[in-house]
Amino acid sequence: MVLFGRKEGRSLFGKQKEKEDKTPLKNELVDISINSMIELSDLTTYEETGDTSHAFKLVTRKKYEGEALLRYMYHIKDAEEEVILGVDHIPGTKDEYETSRWIVDGEQELGDPLPDVMTLFYPNPDNEEEEIGVEYTRQEIISAKLTVTDVQGKEEFQTELHEYITENEELMSIELCGDWLTFYVGLPILPSDVEVYPAIETEKTGS
Repeated sequence: MVLFGRKEGRSLFGKQKEKEDKTPLKNELVDISINSMIELSDLTTYEETGDTSHAFKLVTRKKYEGEALLRYMYHIKDAEEEVILGVDHIPGTKDEYETSRWIVDGEQELGDPLPDVMTLFYPNPDNEEEEIGVEYTRQEIISAKLTVTDVQGKEEFQTELHEYITENEELMSIELCGDWLTFYVGLPILPSDVEVYPAIETEKTGS
C-alpha cells in the first residue's frame, strides 16, 4: 500500500525539500536597501549614546569591488550624527564577513602623495589643552570600483583605498577618488552587534 506522499516509507517530496533547503540565503549584511534601519549595540555606540543599542537609518551605500575585495560602507544617521557601518567579505570564504564601525574624520584635496606612516592628533579627554598623537601604518593600496547608492540613484567611480592600522588595531581607510580624499577612522565590531531591519527595495538606477 502506498500512503499519500510516501512510497516504501520514503517521502515523495524529499528531493524537492532538499533542493529548497540548499537554496542559499542572502546574507543580511550584503546590499542593504536604502532607508533600512540598522541597530548597533557595540561598546562605542553605548559610550556615545548611553543606550545598549541604538537605531540609525541607512542613507548612502558605498560598495567597493576590487581584487580580493568586497566592501560595503553604509552611511547611517540618526537625528544627531552620522556613523558608518563597514562590512568586508573575508577572502577565501563563501559568505563570511567582518564588521566595523567608522566615522568620517575629514575630507580634502590630494596634495603630496600619502605617506607610509601617518600621525593623527586627537583631543586628550583628560586635558583639553593637550592632544594625543595616534600613529597609523599603511598596510596596502587597493584599486576598486566604487558604486554609490542613495535615494537619487547610483553612480560609479574608480578609487584607490589606502588601508592603515595602529598597533592597537585601530583602523584608517583613506578613499582617493579623483583628487579628493576621504578619511575614515574606525574599529572592528562583532557581527552580533548589528541588527538589520530591511526597507522595501525602491532604489532607482542612475543614468
